[in-house]
Amino acid sequence: MILVTGATGSVGREVVRLLHKDGLKVRALSRNPEKANFPAGVEGVAGDLLKPETFQAALEGVEKVFWMLPLAADYHFPRIARHSGVRHIVLLSAATVEIGAENAIARLHLNAEQAVRESGASWTFLRPSGFMTDAFRWKDSIRSEGVVRVPFGDLGIPVIDSRDTAAVAAKALSSDGHEGKIYTLTGPERLTRRQQVRILGEVLGREIGFETIPDDIAHEQLLRHMPAEMADALLDLSKQGQRFSAVLPTVKEVTGQAPRTFQQWAIDHAEAFRSSFND
Repeated sequence: MILVTGATGSVGREVVRLLHKDGLKVRALSRNPEKANFPAGVEGVAGDLLKPETFQAALEGVEKVFWMLPLAADYHFPRIARHSGVRHIVLLSAATVEIGAENAIARLHLNAEQAVRESGASWTFLRPSGFMTDAFRWKDSIRSEGVVRVPFGDLGIPVIDSRDTAAVAAKALSSDGHEGKIYTLTGPERLTRRQQVRILGEVLGREIGFETIPDDIAHEQLLRHMPAEMADALLDLSKQGQRFSAVLPTVKEVTGQAPRTFQQWAIDHAEAFRSSFND
């Protein structure tokens, strides 16, 4: 049995689908499994990674786990999972760990990796450089104003489609040879946010404006949604983005398939960005 946490998210849901497609026994963890609409044959189980008292039922009979760390992290899960009989944990970490523990976001993922190492289970770490799904943050301003306003607009990062991250996770969970491996994952091309917006505009058949905003304005906006430490960490990651600019062949090496382009992602998710602008 394989347990998938974060099973309603963009990565976790795809991990569930791929494992189920391959005929494997899958248990999907969700706060509300009855509303999750998992594929027929997938066992939905109620649980919350922030509530250790819910782990026991989810982990019963489980040998492998896909662990997606919640932002309000609880690092007890790997130890409890190992004690319950889990042999292998595939952790969705982040390439940002390379910055070091001074950065709050990097520290969160470093602590998760350490918790998995100390659990005694074998492990695989996935470190994506950044997700294409971050572009969903722009959909409201694209719909209402036809413009995107972000800091560091000309910083290029090889963002990855969540489906490709999930494909690597599914391989690590369903086949041997991934124990003790750290996979840094990227898309097939380095793109700036300005270039991503241009591609979105081409796919949508409309011109989308682009404005780079100053750091202080970006920080002020972030503080409306998160603690200061996390806002500082996000801006710090953006400033150091060149450290994550290399395009790597990892996805194809592990899965045998080339990662999707941002253009393909935009085509597949175009409806999320459409608005009355086109009416």
